[in-house]
Formats: sequence, C-alpha cells, structure tokens
Amino acid sequence: MDKSNITFVIFTFNEEARIENVIKNFKNFGKILIADNKSTDRTIEIANQYGCDVYIRQKHYNYVENQELVDLLYKEISTDWIYWGFADEMLELDALKKISEIISENKYDIINVDRKNYYYGDFCYDVYTSRTNKIFKKGALDFTENQIHGHGKATVPYEKIHILDDKYFVHHFISNNASSYLNVLNRYSDSEEILPNAKYSYTFFYSILFFAKHLVLNFFCKKGKKTGYSAIALIQLMIFYNIFKIMKIYEKHKGLNPRTIEDKNNFARKSIIESIENYG
Repeated sequence: MDKSNITFVIFTFNEEARIENVIKNFKNFGKILIADNKSTDRTIEIANQYGCDVYIRQKHYNYVENQELVDLLYKEISTDWIYWGFADEMLELDALKKISEIISENKYDIINVDRKNYYYGDFCYDVYTSRTNKIFKKGALDFTENQIHGHGKATVPYEKIHILDDKYFVHHFISNNASSYLNVLNRYSDSEEILPNAKYSYTFFYSILFFAKHLVLNFFCKKGKKTGYSAIALIQLMIFYNIFKIMKIYEKHKGLNPRTIEDKNNFARKSIIESIENYG
C-alpha cells in the first residue's frame, strides 16, 4: 500500500487495552492519526511510542461523524485518502492489499466496506452487518446533518464508489456484555433522539421487519446459525436499541419527562381524591 496516500484515522477514548493492536494492524500500510477525546489512561502514551500522529479533540461531539470535526481533521491530514475507524475494528491482510490495489488504480473516490461483528467473542457472520463509505478521499463525503455512525452523503457520482466484495470486511469486536452494552445503546439513542427529523411512527412495524430480516435471512438462511446464541443475542440487543431509540423520540415529541409525567399522574390522583371526598 502506498503509505504516503492514506491516513488511518482512529477515534479513541481510554483505549489503552486495544489501541496497540489497532496500530500494529495499520502501521505498515499508511499513516495513523489518533483522534482522541481527552483520554485519561495510556492511550496517548502508546500512540506516541509508535510514532502516530495525535489530535486531541477540544470539543465534545455527540458523535464523531460530524462535519465540524471532519473539517478540523482535514487540516491534520496530508494524504488524499482517509480510513475512518475505531479501536474496536481491524482489517485482515488480504483486505488491506485489496484496498491498496483500488487506491493505486486511481479510478475511485470512495471505497464502500462491509463490517461484520463479534459478540461474546464469537464471529457472527452475516448477522447485523453494515456497509459504510469507510474509506474516502477528502471532500468525497458531506457529513452535514449526519447522524451517529452514519458516514455522510457522497458528493461524487455513484460510479466513483467502489463496492468492496464482502469477503474483504472490517472485523468489529464488541467487547460488551448485555449490561455494559445497554449503557452504550443508551448513549447512542440519546444522540439520535435529539435529531430534528427523528420519527417514531414506524417503530412497531420496523422492529418486526428488522427482527425478521436478521433472524430469518441472516441467521437461518445464511451463516449466522453457525454462531449460535451469540448471534441471536446481538439481534435481540439491536432490536431493543431501535425500540429504545423510538421511545426516546416519542418522549421528546410529547414533552415527556419525570416532571411532566408526574403532572399527569397528579391529575389522575386528584380525580381519585375528589371522588372520595364527594362520596363522603
């Protein structure tokens, strides 16, 4: 891979347990920029030991897929190409070689990549995979009005996007168990429920379709069944996430919070008391 033409941007916060493996994964294939959110552990120390560039994010963003942050990072990056990644992701050698080949051809501005998950330490094959424009040239994506884990809108024609074969994919290592993952999903849903165009009307039917797709198509019909319960657990968590997110959006639209809910409860309480007093 032409190391002079791609920067692997890795977003971190207190990733001392995982960052070294990520750096080793990419260090021979391009420049590495650690975009850190003011870690308090050894993340930055480890990055410096390996000679990585480090950018300390001075402002908190609900999610990193944000045009303001992208513009700031562009100023730190000298290469044409950018890989947009996280400390819980890695690529195999064959995938890195294929990406190098595509970049060298200079025919495309975006490489669209599949991501496959590990849950409970088990590879989940086709269950809850996601494709994103993860590798791109500067300016090829517009992150304005983006949302968490979205990857912006392409500013180039479709024919300038290479859809990478799904045998080359990002390995996504989910280290959470059910309890800790619920904390993550709570944070993610907080970020999404504040979106101005968030809708809640499709919740029930969308959740049914989501469950049917991933359980029937990706679990039973494809390879997910090889994993067993770990894959089913991941599907269950993602269904819960979608339902939880829509509940929060509903609460926002209806102005529901502990105070307003208690006001409604008090109205019912008052009615009960009045009926008793009138009886007496």
